[in-house]
Amino acid sequence: MKLYSCILVLFLLISSGTEMKEVKAARCMEVLDPNGCILPSCKQRCLQEKNGNGVCVPNRNGGYECICYYNC
Repeated sequence: MKLYSCILVLFLLISSGTEMKEVKAARCMEVLDPNGCILPSCKQRCLQEKNGNGVCVPNRNGGYECICYYNC
């Protein structure tokens, strides 16, 4: 039983290691609107222009800006 368990664990480790794929996707960001942000329009614009995810982030002036995160 102990030998069977060791063989099973070894098999699982080898099989999982061979199926792992390395992903080399860099993330970029771009400020789409530094003067204000309405989340639905920010998300839509980012998706259309960069196929990314638009978010509203606080800026230094106390307001929000639309930032687009996308794959480079």
